[in-house]
Amino acid sequence: MDRASVFSGVAFRSALLFLLVFAVVLGIGGYAIFRTTQASMTDQLRSSITQDFDLLRDANVTGGETELIKFIRAAVATRSDKQSAFGLFKLSGRRIAGNIVAAPKFHGWGTLPAEGAQAAVDAPFLGYVEMLDDNVVVAARSERFLLTEGGVILNALILVGVVICASALVIGYVLSHSVSAKLEVIDRTLDQVSRGNSEIRLPVGRSNDQIDHVSRQINAHLDRLSEFMAGMRNTIVAIAHDLKSPLNRAYLLLQEAATESEPAAASARLERAQAEMETLGGVLDTVLRISRIETSDDSSSFTEFSAAELVRDLAQTFEPVLDGNGQTLRWNEVPPSGAPVFGDRRMVQQMLVNLIENAGRYAGPEATISLAVRTVDGQAVIVVADDGPGIPADKRDEVFEPFRRLDADRGSPGAGLGLALVKAVAARHHATIVLGDNGPGLIATITFPPSADSPRPAERTLPAPVAPSPHVVPAAAPQP
Repeated sequence: MDRASVFSGVAFRSALLFLLVFAVVLGIGGYAIFRTTQASMTDQLRSSITQDFDLLRDANVTGGETELIKFIRAAVATRSDKQSAFGLFKLSGRRIAGNIVAAPKFHGWGTLPAEGAQAAVDAPFLGYVEMLDDNVVVAARSERFLLTEGGVILNALILVGVVICASALVIGYVLSHSVSAKLEVIDRTLDQVSRGNSEIRLPVGRSNDQIDHVSRQINAHLDRLSEFMAGMRNTIVAIAHDLKSPLNRAYLLLQEAATESEPAAASARLERAQAEMETLGGVLDTVLRISRIETSDDSSSFTEFSAAELVRDLAQTFEPVLDGNGQTLRWNEVPPSGAPVFGDRRMVQQMLVNLIENAGRYAGPEATISLAVRTVDGQAVIVVADDGPGIPADKRDEVFEPFRRLDADRGSPGAGLGLALVKAVAARHHATIVLGDNGPGLIATITFPPSADSPRPAERTLPAPVAPSPHVVPAAAPQP
């Protein structure tokens, strides 16, 4: 794995950003903590000095200069911490008692240098100076404790910062390495897919992170791509198989016409060859039409129309045709304005024509074909049913594939594209088709989305992928 990709990863860069923010926060917070702690310890130190000076005042009140000298000498001699310093000076600056070398040049609070006191510490002293009668009295305490504790706090903050920064860098590197490894797997997998391996899938871990979520989505897309490729291969094989016969027949008829001596017989064979080629052309036109419907997203021809009115017109058209075949057509009377659908009326009409023609062709003589329209929860529902032999449950998905025909129908005319066109039109309108058992016969139920929710020409909203139910053709989104 390229380390550059790890260091340039989002996780590692996020860790660096965290470190930058943390360093700023730690610096500001650490300074505030240091200053607050130092101020608190300084207050404690001043409180101790104030207590010492109160004792000096008491001694001065009790015995004057003599008592002050005794107290200062006793304090210097008896305090074992060597952190205290006292001084008694005349106004002239002459030292009378104490371990402070020279009289300070300030009054009130101030700092004495370390060399200004004869103490066993090498740190400055915080002192307080006041006039008691004609003497200058000084009481001081070493600031070594302040410096020591401040250094401890500063070192602790630095140590915490280093540990957290190092931990963040390690965590960022590990996370970035993990993400980069997963992305490399995705890259290798997609590379194999681009080379023709449509069966490979991405591994999905148990962490359920964003990469796993994306991997699941990619796997779902690869599943659909595999289905599409398999369908395309089957379609190519079916085209080669189903178009070979009319081509062979046309070829033989042309050969016979070329060797025929009788003009009338030759003309008849040429007409039959022309009919075969027209059949072939019609099949190819249907294939191209299905492809255009599946790949187009042009909704400029979509308008709102009444499904009830469309079904009524088709019923009036097919009723005499089916009656001539010894079959019966039944349809429910609904208001012409009922069951609104937003879509291409000609496409939907062709879809229903294919379903009605299929029912008439395969239901058998004396069959009853039913058309119905209703509205369920604002959705237009069109039903085409018959009482013929129907389609086995395990074959109802297959009949929507191009050139897919049941074995029993191989001898009948047609190329097996009627229901493929039905599926394409339904998908183009975001509708669903359910093939079911009519007991006996087949019932096809087409459910359109509510007219108000259907995408308008200006919209390009794609529906969320939904796992299809058995024998249901979902309204797949058109390809851009």
